[in-house]
Amino acid sequence: MTEKKMNDEDLTTYFEAFDFDDATSVGRSPLRALHWATQFREHIDQQLTDVVHEARESGATWTQIGDALGVSHQAAMKRFKGKTQQLASRR
Repeated sequence: MTEKKMNDEDLTTYFEAFDFDDATSVGRSPLRALHWATQFREHIDQQLTDVVHEARESGATWTQIGDALGVSHQAAMKRFKGKTQQLASRR
């Protein structure tokens, strides 16, 4: 499934409109919350992959990307290198 790539303004609007208190309230269905959390994680993972790919295409090093993500360059490479290579081969 290909989703629309969000720009900074779209992401800001998306997160500002999200009600974390409602999503974590006691009255919600745990199974529905799990489904929602999985969908949200998949969306965020794709956004991260896209942005890491853009950063690499613009010349950012794995060390810089790791620093921005708060992880080592090795952790950033392990998580994203294969995914960004797949993106590059599709474009």
